[in-house]
Amino acid sequence: MWNLLRFFSRIFVGSTFVFSGFVKAVDPVGGAVKFHDYFQAFSLDWLIPLALPAAIVLAVFEFLIGTLLIFNIFPKPTIRVAFGFMVFFTVLAFVLALFNPVSDCGCFGDAIILTNWQTFWKNIVIMLFATFLFVSIKQIKSPYTASIQLIFSITVLVYIAGISIYSYRHLPLIDFRPYSIGSNLPEGMSYPDNAPQPKYKTSFILEKNGETKEFNEENYPYEDTTWVFVDSRTELISQGYTPPIHDFVLQHPENGNITDQLMEMSNPLFLVISPDISKIRNKQAIDLAQLNQTAQNQEIPFYVVTSSTISRSEEFNNQHKTNFEFLQGDETNLKTIIRSNPGLILIANGTVIGKWHYNDLPDTKEIRHPLSSAIKQQQKNRTRMILLGHAFFIALLSIFILKSRKTINKNQ
Repeated sequence: MWNLLRFFSRIFVGSTFVFSGFVKAVDPVGGAVKFHDYFQAFSLDWLIPLALPAAIVLAVFEFLIGTLLIFNIFPKPTIRVAFGFMVFFTVLAFVLALFNPVSDCGCFGDAIILTNWQTFWKNIVIMLFATFLFVSIKQIKSPYTASIQLIFSITVLVYIAGISIYSYRHLPLIDFRPYSIGSNLPEGMSYPDNAPQPKYKTSFILEKNGETKEFNEENYPYEDTTWVFVDSRTELISQGYTPPIHDFVLQHPENGNITDQLMEMSNPLFLVISPDISKIRNKQAIDLAQLNQTAQNQEIPFYVVTSSTISRSEEFNNQHKTNFEFLQGDETNLKTIIRSNPGLILIANGTVIGKWHYNDLPDTKEIRHPLSSAIKQQQKNRTRMILLGHAFFIALLSIFILKSRKTINKNQ
C-alpha cells in the first residue's frame, strides 16, 4: 500500500510540475510579463531586465523536476528540490492571497487562470503529496544506473530549453490566449444571454443630531429626511462574467473607435501589433513597409497598432521614410494579442487567420494571396510541433532501449 501511495505521489506531483513547466515554456514572453508584474509589485524594479531569463529558467526547471519525478530519475535530490520548491511557493501564494499585489499568479500560464486563493489551496494539496515523498525519501530508489539517469536528464533539459527558446524567437507552439489562430474576436468580446452580472453592496453613511450611522439599501431611512448624507461605499460582492476579450479597442486618430468596423470586414485585414514602436528595428521597418506597399496595391487594409503616442508614430514614419497608418490600443492588450514586437496578424470576418513573429514575416509574394499564406503557415507550425514531439519521445525511447537488465536494481 505504501509503495502504491509513493508511486501515486511521484506521478501526481511530477505531472503537475510537467504541466506547469510546459505551458510556461511554450510562452516565455508571457512568463516574462508575469515576472515583470511580480518585480513591480514587490518594488524590485532593478530585477526587471532579468524577467525573460527568469521565465525561461523557471519553465525549464519545473518541467525537468516533474519529468525526473515521474520517471524516478535521481529521486533523492529531485524530491528534496521539489519539496523545497513547494514550500517556497506555498508561502508566496499565501502572501499573494492575503495582500493581492498580483491578481493572477501565472502558475499555469494562460492555460488555466487561477485566483491567488485558488493557487494557495492547489499548492496545499500538492504539498501534502510532496511532503509524503520527502519523509519517505529513503524508501525511493531509481532502477537505473547513474549514467542512464544523467543522459535522460540532459535529454529532457535540452528538449524543454529548445522549446522555450524556439517559442521566444518565433511564436508560442501552443497559443492559450483568446487571440489564437481560429478565434473569432467579436464572439470573444460578447456576453452570453444568461451571463451572471457583477453584484455590488452599497453602504450609506448618514448623520443625525451628531450621530453617524451606516445604512444599506434595505434599511435606508427614505422617509426620515432629518438624516443628512455624509458618504457612501460600494463593495464588489461577486465579479460576474468577464468575456475572454474585454479590452480590445482599435482607436483611429481621426475617426475614433473603429473596432467594430474592422471586425465586420469580410476581406482580409492586416494588423501590425507593436506595443512600443521604438523597439522596431530599421530592418523590420523596411520589411513591414514592403508588406504595407504590397497590401495597398492589393487594396488590403494594413494598419500598425501601437500604444505609442500619435506624435511618436508620426516621428517613426519620418525617421524610417514609411507611410504607415497608425491605430492606438492598450499596451497590455497588445502584448497579449501576439508575443512579438512587432508582430503581424491577419483577420477576416473578425476571425484571426494568421499570426507571424517578426522573424517569420511573409514575403511580398505571399501577401498577394494572404489566406493561402496563412494556411501554409499553420501547416508549417503543425509540422514543427510533430517533429519536436517525435524527436523528444524517440530520444527517451532510445535511452530505455539502451538500458540493459544490469541497470535494474534487483532490490526494488
